[in-house]
Amino acid sequence: MADFYDIIGKTVGVIYTFEGEKAPGFKHYHIWQSDIISKWLLAIQDLKCRPLIFDVRTFVEKAISNQLPHLDFVLNLNCGGCELSPMALVPSVCGFFHIPCIPCNSSAILAGENKLISNLIAKATGIKIPRTLEEKEKGGIFRPLNLGSSIGIKREFSNNTKGLYQEFIRGYDITTPIVYNPITKRMDIMPTVLYISENNTVDWYLGESNKNSRSGFKRKTIYNLSTEVQAKFLELTQSMSINTFCRIDSRIKCSSPNEIKQLIKNPLQLQDLYFIEINPMPTVWINNAFSHSFTAIQKNDLFYNYIQQLDNFVPESNLHNFLLSSAMFALSKAM
Repeated sequence: MADFYDIIGKTVGVIYTFEGEKAPGFKHYHIWQSDIISKWLLAIQDLKCRPLIFDVRTFVEKAISNQLPHLDFVLNLNCGGCELSPMALVPSVCGFFHIPCIPCNSSAILAGENKLISNLIAKATGIKIPRTLEEKEKGGIFRPLNLGSSIGIKREFSNNTKGLYQEFIRGYDITTPIVYNPITKRMDIMPTVLYISENNTVDWYLGESNKNSRSGFKRKTIYNLSTEVQAKFLELTQSMSINTFCRIDSRIKCSSPNEIKQLIKNPLQLQDLYFIEINPMPTVWINNAFSHSFTAIQKNDLFYNYIQQLDNFVPESNLHNFLLSSAMFALSKAM
């Protein structure tokens, strides 16, 4: 049983990206807006904790000048950087001052947000990755090295930015959220989300326009991942020192809509999956993968008991207080 009284009264520093920041190298392709930030602030209050809000520069300056008030945790909302080093700034400062950082430390950001490194780690873990193609080869898919939100993904090689040019796997995109479970006291797998295009073709992929508009596709929940797939996914998160929550994106290889129907009737096998990326700083918002997975949790799910306990502590359990509380328990355990 989770003891929520252990986290009552904790102070949580919320570090966000100030859009007017002009520091060199601080260019962003995406900044979380107030609608996302406010959900996290409400979650902190739901858990009877105290939020303290800083922009990145203020947080760093106060930390290095020894003017930072006591913080039990830091919630890092500095996302979407075009370069990885600035994205790792907040957790690096937290590591120096021994402040637990949610959702991850700097090494997880540097490894997970770099698609080349994460692909190599996934391969070493035993998860298949798409074959790397030469520039002149046709029919591949290009993914920028450090960008998220499906930005810059295209079905041809690009010279405009560094990235991975790989074989395009015909099939379907899936996303698997992985979260620390305070009941089992380990990282556990939430329901997987399958993306199906409106015309249900195996040549479709979740690109930038579809992701931004949240249109042109529907989602379906997959509850059955084989024991081997689950073990490999958990091994991958462990190898990257991710111990709160993250998201793994994969591709199911199949040749037709009929084949995918048959594949998901049974536990999804490792041989049918190709790793795409891992996101140690996933966007958590309504109507995205995490939200869909959370609402799909059933009575036989590993997280059901924890959500029942959370319901007895907060006014109403939701995705944000679920993730925040589980992360706080995870980092409290690690201290």
